[in-house]
Amino acid sequence: MPVEIPSHGISIVDTGLVDVQGRPGGHRATGRREVVDTIFSPRRTAQLAAASWGIVAATALALAVVPHGTGVRLWGWLVFGVLASGLAASWHWKGEQLTRPAQFAISLGGLLGVGGAIACAHGVPTAFAVAPMYITLTVYAASFFPSRALLVHLVVLAASSGAALLSSAVPGAAAEWVATVFTTLAVSGCIRALVHAMSRAASTDPLTGLANRRSFEPLLERELARCLRFGHPLCVAVLDLDGFKHVNDTLGHHGGDRVLVETTAAWRSALRTFDVLARSGGDEFLLLLPSTSADAAAAVLGRLRRLHDQRFSAGVAEAEPGDTSSGLLRRADAACYRAKEQGRNRTVVAGTTAAGRAPGAGRLRMPDGPFSRRVASE
Repeated sequence: MPVEIPSHGISIVDTGLVDVQGRPGGHRATGRREVVDTIFSPRRTAQLAAASWGIVAATALALAVVPHGTGVRLWGWLVFGVLASGLAASWHWKGEQLTRPAQFAISLGGLLGVGGAIACAHGVPTAFAVAPMYITLTVYAASFFPSRALLVHLVVLAASSGAALLSSAVPGAAAEWVATVFTTLAVSGCIRALVHAMSRAASTDPLTGLANRRSFEPLLERELARCLRFGHPLCVAVLDLDGFKHVNDTLGHHGGDRVLVETTAAWRSALRTFDVLARSGGDEFLLLLPSTSADAAAAVLGRLRRLHDQRFSAGVAEAEPGDTSSGLLRRADAACYRAKEQGRNRTVVAGTTAAGRAPGAGRLRMPDGPFSRRVASE
């Protein structure tokens, strides 16, 4: 009799890069932001922002000293250059401490500053030389801001550059404004495509199409916090294929790859839309089951076991108050190790730490039927 997978609860994993059962997809900024954060540390991101503002400062100060004719308010360019230099230094030393809204506000302030620099060249064609600074600020925004924030950035850029250029009283200002807007749109679009491709590659296992460990861990942290906050159960399982070396030795690595693809495809077909299956490396997999108790998780693994001939051992850990994602994974991994020790092709549910049992100790779930047999493993 098939085991029905529970679908209770309201917990939904919204990743943007992993849609159904760990498959890559979606374009929501939340998931991309999380994955990019695993590639660029806050410190590295701050350094890149400092470099962007340093380029803006150098451009403003250089324009103030090169020949540019009369009618330019050099003091405005100098002030803007000094302010941009101060921001570059601040980003370099303290940038990682800034919140996202603060970073976004500084970016918008930079756009208004460029508009002010253009206004300082009122009536002088040199105003067109200032406009490329919009591109510098847009490169950073397109690389590190969520899509909605980037859209606001581009709208403010179009409005502020239009107000500055169209009121500059310089012939050809309208053409310059159109060129500036379309150039920044093209640059931001190319960068977004590159960021998405990078995030997809960094978050996806290329063989199976599953999420990888890099993208799984932030999902687990977020879902764990959500389930604990609302009092919903949550389980993590570590799955390790049994005898997979023999599969590779017998069928070759191409045959082993085919087994991995077929097995994971069968597993995904039996999971709910908000369960997340990930390949952590080699023949080991991770499974996140929101709103699922340990007993229900063991039943899910029993159903997966019947979908394909490839056997596997599994360890399950249910979240407890005060749990961390790393601690939960350690308990599930220890339970999987015990399943290997107990004879493989079975599931071990980790005991609760609150009961004073060692992580990895737990109930042994035999692989037959609905797991009616329970053997205490001490």
